[in-house]
Amino acid sequence: MVRKSPPSRAVAAMGSAAATALYYAMPDLVPSRRARGWTKAGLTAASLAVALPELRSAWATAREGLAVEGTPPPSEVFRSLPTRSKAVGLGLATAASAGFVGFVVAAERRAFRHGQARAASGKRLPHTGPALVYGALAGALWYLPDPPEPN
Repeated sequence: MVRKSPPSRAVAAMGSAAATALYYAMPDLVPSRRARGWTKAGLTAASLAVALPELRSAWATAREGLAVEGTPPPSEVFRSLPTRSKAVGLGLATAASAGFVGFVVAAERRAFRHGQARAASGKRLPHTGPALVYGALAGALWYLPDPPEPN
């Protein structure tokens, strides 16, 4: 059976693809570092705003699935844990978040350095080529199939 994606998913995919491509092409488009920062912040906000309806729908579906199974929401499960388990859980979540942020920062620095190296070798619009690939990947991720429902 072929399932059609809802229109909000298509809008989110296109918005994410465009925002990602523009975000990573910024060094070629906006020369001022300060203006680039503000423009990137605006692109991030716009991308989130475009994706929000689809994200809310996914969150509601997940909560409904928990309600049908009779499983309490994660917030209730967390509240019922002993204090020591809460501290360990929060510590692990903080460490995982810090590791993820570090990975993203390293990847973005590498992408920028790669663009700068391409600029030094004389390429025209050195950041834009990879940015288009990143944008296509970001848009394609929205079309990954939903996980199968448990039986």
